[in-house]
Amino acid sequence: MSPAAGYLLISRLCGGWPGLGIVMPTGIGRDELRALTGQGAQLVEVLPADDFGWAHLPGAVNLPLKELDARSGELDRSRPVIVYCQDCY
Repeated sequence: MSPAAGYLLISRLCGGWPGLGIVMPTGIGRDELRALTGQGAQLVEVLPADDFGWAHLPGAVNLPLKELDARSGELDRSRPVIVYCQDCY
């Protein structure tokens, strides 16, 4: 399995890009991850908070999977969101 297999791009959390309707998450590779974060995409690690300290990528924020829906308002909806998990969670 590729180390980047767990990255998902969610164009805009809960809504997609304007005019396109809802956009389903898609898998992306390492190169696209670098390009998107370089353009301001948000990187979200969904591991539990206890694991975040040792298992996150630089620049990532922690929104545990079980809290993601309730805490999605903490994300900037005008920027793409990349959700990942360093573990087989």
